[in-house]
Amino acid sequence: MKTRISALMDGELEAHEIADTFTELRRSEEMRNQWCDCQLIGAALRDEPDLSIDVAARVMAALELEPTVIAPAHRRTDTWRRPLMALAASAAGVAVVAWLALAPGSELAPAREPALASAKQGAVAVRAQSTPRLQEYLVAHQAYAPGGAMIGGARNIRTVSGEGR
Repeated sequence: MKTRISALMDGELEAHEIADTFTELRRSEEMRNQWCDCQLIGAALRDEPDLSIDVAARVMAALELEPTVIAPAHRRTDTWRRPLMALAASAAGVAVVAWLALAPGSELAPAREPALASAKQGAVAVRAQSTPRLQEYLVAHQAYAPGGAMIGGARNIRTVSGEGR
């Protein structure tokens, strides 16, 4: 029987033998399996791609064989916990900012005045004399100094207020 199937595939059978072989193929399942095997062998020898792959059926069969995995139920978190955590985080942020702003030593160090030399016996205290020409020089210097340009009268106020000493 295998030789008849092979001859049918090669086109070597007579017309009456072809009809008899197809009749036997319809009746015998074993002969149909041999036909399929011969077709696969021929396709492999000719390097033809197998286009009859039924992927969907194989995937469905594999899914049927897989064990069912039941996921645990979604644990419901308390509805009050999320807003409470947001409030706690906000309070902590405000506390950190307040601590940094109000901590001792966080303010700018006051400008220290130069220490006056203690008056020794025989030493004469010298009083700095302020002249208008010197004041103009200081104002001009502060305007062009690398500390920034004069902003309004703020730089002048500091210079003028030192005159009363």
